[in-house]
Amino acid sequence: MQDILHLLFWAGTIAGGLLILLLLISIFAGMDMGGDVDVDAGGDMDAHADADASDAGLGIVKALLTFISVGAFTARAILLNTSWSWTLVIITALIAGGIAVLLLTWFFRWLLRNQEEGTWRLWMAEGKMGTVYVPIPPGGKGRVVVKIDNVNREMDARTANGRTLATHEKVMVVEAKEGYVVVAPLEEGDIL
Repeated sequence: MQDILHLLFWAGTIAGGLLILLLLISIFAGMDMGGDVDVDAGGDMDAHADADASDAGLGIVKALLTFISVGAFTARAILLNTSWSWTLVIITALIAGGIAVLLLTWFFRWLLRNQEEGTWRLWMAEGKMGTVYVPIPPGGKGRVVVKIDNVNREMDARTANGRTLATHEKVMVVEAKEGYVVVAPLEEGDIL
């Protein structure tokens, strides 16, 4: 009995340690090494259609390590604290390992679904209202602040009509060019 307890302890410890190591490598590698557990729990295979073979391989390894670690520690805890039969211990350990894999899969998919790309482009400012931050002289460049995706973005700007635009003046972004935007002043009668 003692040998089985030691075996379960080391199986769970080694599998858990390797799992944590792989997850840390995935985090520090920018999630390029299969940062999630690619287990098909619901029958849909379109979630990772663009992943390469190494991503899927590492996802399966992580799922297997999770299963072994949680299953081994569950079996060890049951053997130490109850007088259940071997059949019940094995079934419970298998169920616990399976639930752990499903929860980890769900958690990583939820994380990946909720991530946003932080990249924005100048063309995203077209048609939006902004405020002059650095005055824009005729024929020269100034700076404006425009809200894009609920974040104030500061960008170089030129005027559309060649008129000087002062600080704090409201403008509308007319066009995005290479490295700057073209803005027109908002008149008091314009709709904000």
